[in-house]
Amino acid sequence: MKFSDMNQTLAHKLMRKKVQPSMGGDPEFFVANKRGKVINADAFFPSKHDPLYVGPQKSPSKLFFDGIQAEIAFCHSRCRDNVLTNIRRCLELARNTIPDDHNILLKPSSKIDRTIIENADPEARIFGCAPDFNAYTRAVNTTEMDASRHPFRYAGGHMHLGLSSDYLKEECVEYKLVNNIEEHLKIVKFLDLMVSIPTLVLDNGTGSKRRRDKYGKAGCFRPTPYGVEYRTPSCWWIKSPMTTSLIFGFAKLAWTLLVNELDTEFRNAIEPDEEVIRGIINESDVKSSVEMWKKMRPYMAISGVANTNPMNLRSVKVRGGLEYPPPEQCFIEELPHFKGVPIYPLAIFEYAVENGLESIISKSVDKEWYLGKKYKDVSFYGSDGFVSLGYKRFNRNSDFLKFQESMLKELY
Repeated sequence: MKFSDMNQTLAHKLMRKKVQPSMGGDPEFFVANKRGKVINADAFFPSKHDPLYVGPQKSPSKLFFDGIQAEIAFCHSRCRDNVLTNIRRCLELARNTIPDDHNILLKPSSKIDRTIIENADPEARIFGCAPDFNAYTRAVNTTEMDASRHPFRYAGGHMHLGLSSDYLKEECVEYKLVNNIEEHLKIVKFLDLMVSIPTLVLDNGTGSKRRRDKYGKAGCFRPTPYGVEYRTPSCWWIKSPMTTSLIFGFAKLAWTLLVNELDTEFRNAIEPDEEVIRGIINESDVKSSVEMWKKMRPYMAISGVANTNPMNLRSVKVRGGLEYPPPEQCFIEELPHFKGVPIYPLAIFEYAVENGLESIISKSVDKEWYLGKKYKDVSFYGSDGFVSLGYKRFNRNSDFLKFQESMLKELY
């Protein structure tokens, strides 16, 4: 779909003011020894009942073992920069807690040796998650597995989204979204469309598919007092500040459209059937997810403002002379090296979709998050997210620039 094919009335509405929800999460990871073999995390971390704390004393993040894997529960923020900083603190604590020759392993699933399971803490030998729910079936998700015999363990990337203010009035749309179970179902189904459909191709390896068969199907969530815990994604997104910023950017955009009551119009423009979306996610149907994304992307490119929407384009002209320029440019003007360099985050995302996640980030978690002794003197700034890191990595990549030019011709 081109910009000129969009519903023009909806296109104007999508430039509404951003909404900044509270963002948090409790992603999981594995610990691997120097031979790359996954070992039980309880060898290094305490249980969730007595976790390690890091960050501000008033609202610290937590690190603990949860089954064979480890888990971080990072404190909430309404700013993605702060979210990145909170996650890095947890990963840095984990990196400093495990031996130097061991690694943080971000795999959606891993086969575990029976001896590791047998020798783990009794609490780690069970599947301890409290039940979660399915927004489509309105039922509790049940997974019947004997943890002592099941050879695989799974690492989720659960996301928490909540109110943009603690002082909202009861009659406002956002307050009603959070305090009504029917609205919870609507939020979760919209997150399936706005978060899991675009990123399915990045969360679709063998391990992701195996996890999705047991956990993380479409519509998987838990209600919370402040919003929802969206449990469909795996841990893939904490591989880098770039991917973390990307997925929360999609989530913030979804929240913005919900609060501005544009979700139904957006759905009608894309024409996605709920059961089709559910089937694409549950069946790991990448081809169909990419086809749906192509219908979504011109609308995504003009929605919200730059720091709400990771897909924002600098200037969009459509049929009839209408133009949708986002309020902020898509380059880093304050850094001379990047001044005026036209690198579009929409193109960075699509480049990753076409060429794989490792075309935009490295395999090393330590390198991406500046963890461990090697990076002890490197300053980490939360603003090193999807957009800024993308500029730094792609402004001189000739293959990427050709790709971007081709993509823009498709859209215009």
